[in-house]
Amino acid sequence: MNGRVRTLFVRDFRKAMNARTIMIWVALAGMGIFFFYATGGKSNLIKNNQVSFITLFLPHMIFGSWAVLSTYYDLFSSDREHNVLDCILCSGIPKHRVMLSKLFVIVVLSLILSFLYLLPVTSVILAVSGDIRHMKILIQFLLPLWGYIMVYASMGILISVIARSSKGALIWSLAIGLVLMPRFFVMIVEGVGKALHLSTSMVENLQLLAPGVMMQALSETSDLPHFILAMLMFGGSILIFCSVAYGIFRKQDEFNYGE
Repeated sequence: MNGRVRTLFVRDFRKAMNARTIMIWVALAGMGIFFFYATGGKSNLIKNNQVSFITLFLPHMIFGSWAVLSTYYDLFSSDREHNVLDCILCSGIPKHRVMLSKLFVIVVLSLILSFLYLLPVTSVILAVSGDIRHMKILIQFLLPLWGYIMVYASMGILISVIARSSKGALIWSLAIGLVLMPRFFVMIVEGVGKALHLSTSMVENLQLLAPGVMMQALSETSDLPHFILAMLMFGGSILIFCSVAYGIFRKQDEFNYGE
């Protein structure tokens, strides 16, 4: 990693991994443990020695989009508003290195957030079952959760670039997070599918556009067609969001924006 990019990365990482982020994700992990007990996850584990996807990730099905976007929605906009971006660019650091720093941040921080969510609930499952083999839950769901967070993180960067202001980015993040909430999005797609007389397979594939639905498909490796499609859509979504964000960022006039 280039020295300047490393310096920017450390600064951006500290800014993103702030008290707000830690509080939100600790609360989300706590809800994960609560829903494990409240939705019958414990009894199912004791009786059938199984842990269902919905038991583990119900908090993400409800609040996950907002939790991720709240971490990344102001990654660019806050720098603009405080004239920090002006200073960075005036020092001779090109925009592609600024973007590269942000991308390193979302890759590393998203992986850390995946551990932060999964480790507490996995520890509870191990304590309840006493079976060390359930440690595979952490391994099985880590990469799908990481990919899920990365999709919203790259979306957050795009929102931050387009909105310019943190207030505007926050409003857009709340609206988009609501629309992409898996249960709500599935209902929307089903309604559109019935109105347009789409086939069942077409409706199911369209439902994969919601990152939460994609994550569930990635966790079920036995359904190979859905797994491959979800993997391609995850990777494609991240690449598209980041590419569009950089394309827009590269053409924007930054200097004196904060005045």
